[in-house]
Amino acid sequence: MTLIEQFAERAEAVSARVVRVKSEAEAEEAVAHERERAKAAGLSSDVARASRGIAATGTCVVATDDEETRLSTMLPEVSIIVLNASDIVPDLPDIAPFLRERHTAGRASYTSFITGPSRTADIERVSAIGVHGPLELVIILAEANA
Repeated sequence: MTLIEQFAERAEAVSARVVRVKSEAEAEEAVAHERERAKAAGLSSDVARASRGIAATGTCVVATDDEETRLSTMLPEVSIIVLNASDIVPDLPDIAPFLRERHTAGRASYTSFITGPSRTADIERVSAIGVHGPLELVIILAEANA
């Protein structure tokens, strides 16, 4: 199984929807389509670009210096994340060099690890989706540079 297949399988296992595209142009079209779909359903949406993906967990890593981008992954009902397949690493420890590089750059950094839509459960283990973040996570996986 390739990293791309593993990433997509794991992301879908935690209720993310993965849209695989072949080019950056197709990624832009997919983003527009997903935003229209959310709007038609009466849901808010926003878009962020992932810096890395973790195949073992289907996690998107969004690292930014901009608080607006950070909020765009937490506030809308539909979070759309664009990830280049070439930025997928096998496992969590493989992210360490990237994080170390950002840390030593000496600038403010917001780094979010996003695995599926927001989930929570109460004391009786009743699960709820979207209480503390997006109801839906759509990952546009651009395979052009893989």
